[in-house]
Amino acid sequence: MTDAVCISAVEGYALWAGSWDATPSPIVALEHRALVAWVERFQARRVIDVGCGTGRWASPLSAIGIDISPAMLAIAADKPGLRGRLAVADATALPIRTASADLVLCTLTLGHVPNPLKALNELSRILEPGGSLILTDFHPAAAAQGWRRTFRSDGRVYEIDNHPYALEQLLAGAEGLALDEWAEATIGEPERELFERAGRAELFDAASRTPAVLLTRWSRL
Repeated sequence: MTDAVCISAVEGYALWAGSWDATPSPIVALEHRALVAWVERFQARRVIDVGCGTGRWASPLSAIGIDISPAMLAIAADKPGLRGRLAVADATALPIRTASADLVLCTLTLGHVPNPLKALNELSRILEPGGSLILTDFHPAAAAQGWRRTFRSDGRVYEIDNHPYALEQLLAGAEGLALDEWAEATIGEPERELFERAGRAELFDAASRTPAVLLTRWSRL
């Protein structure tokens, strides 16, 4: 997409925050559809959602929400159970005590971090032994095929920085974590309507042939 303006995650989500909840994304819809069964397995007491955005997971889980974007957190603060439970912070330097959570979520966020391994090890640090990390992200295969993390604002297309990595890199660099489960989610019929609503129905068939979201579940050793 040659006419896209490339911007950082902080800049991008400041522009996107106001319309985020009202303009469903096929990637976000797919991730929710694929991940909800994983999340429902847990009866966690202390949940931290890193990269919580507008609170789509943090609110139903009564989690502590952390995000780098004050604009996204301002939207999240109006959702049930989140006021007073949100903090602005970078994923590589979390204002959370070591071993504070029994479940940590980091959804569609890690690729925005220039040093994803540093962020992964920070997520590991805040987990208690035996705790679980659920990590999802924009699939590196999609990035390799030229997919971009884009949105429209005031008639312009913006592309948010994405730093692709391979699952093997995370496995090699993870400190104190064991990978328990992983899956690749692909655009399917439930997302077709979103392509049609966006006027991009012609892209659906090609999109459905590429893994779009990587889902992983880790345990703290």
